[in-house]
Amino acid sequence: MNTSNTEQLRVVAAIPVGPKPAGVAVDVHDHVFVTNSGANTVSVINSSTNTVSATITVGLHPEGVATDPQFGFCVANAGNSTVSLVDRFNAVVATVGVEGPFNPPPGTMRVAVDHLLSRAYVTHRGSNRVAIIHIGNEPPPFHDFIDVPGPLGVAVDPASHRVYVTQPGLNKVSVIDPGTHGVLATIPVGQHPAGITVDAPRRRAYVADSGFSTVSVIDIATGGVSDITVAPGPNDVTVDSQGNAYVTQSGGTVSVIDATSHTVSATIPVGARPQGLAFEPHSGRVYVANSGDNTVSAIDLAGS
Repeated sequence: MNTSNTEQLRVVAAIPVGPKPAGVAVDVHDHVFVTNSGANTVSVINSSTNTVSATITVGLHPEGVATDPQFGFCVANAGNSTVSLVDRFNAVVATVGVEGPFNPPPGTMRVAVDHLLSRAYVTHRGSNRVAIIHIGNEPPPFHDFIDVPGPLGVAVDPASHRVYVTQPGLNKVSVIDPGTHGVLATIPVGQHPAGITVDAPRRRAYVADSGFSTVSVIDIATGGVSDITVAPGPNDVTVDSQGNAYVTQSGGTVSVIDATSHTVSATIPVGARPQGLAFEPHSGRVYVANSGDNTVSAIDLAGS
């Protein structure tokens, strides 16, 4: 990655969305989905024009969002412990309840999708469990619940189908076996791990340690962990097609971690209190939800 300063990576658009945007996901059709936790909606951004093309009403206080190329997308609603299943035409086709206390505090639910197994994994800190939901054309019954104390961030390795779940109160990541639905391993990481993403081609998982100024890098083949120092308050992390990682930080920046050197190669100012983010491969941009100013920053990775 040939980036040494913020001049080469820059924000090319600040897109207005709903109040308190939190989670971000992308699909294969140039769409970016952003949960507006303060409005109970999802904004759909067209990455070709960087404009909002639709706004969809979902459950209360939506936080996490994940897409499936065949079905559509899933939204984890922390305000009423539900998951909204939305098809490719932006219609809510089902609302699935997740057991747990009503109106849990913010920052309690996330979702990740295993495309090949047609499953959504939903973390729910209030019930200390991860729910597994079938997604597809049939009614979505629960497949099972997995007991994981205090789960938050969740990511799927598409190669092994293993599920990686952060546990902020325990400073570790649990690894779930997709066959047995049991916890295979627990991996110690940094303080208060929050967001997590898997770089499957390079067999790595990146964990944003929100209680400190580090990102933990897990070698998912060996379970080994190394730490990279970033700016204070890392919240979430994503990777691009080259394996470079992008980390939101509470002070209003995104750090870029070089895939080869594992050092911070750039720091990019974005909006206020950035939360979730995702890499959109067709446009070559990273989209960042700024909860403090109700915008989404589009970062151009080409430096054009």
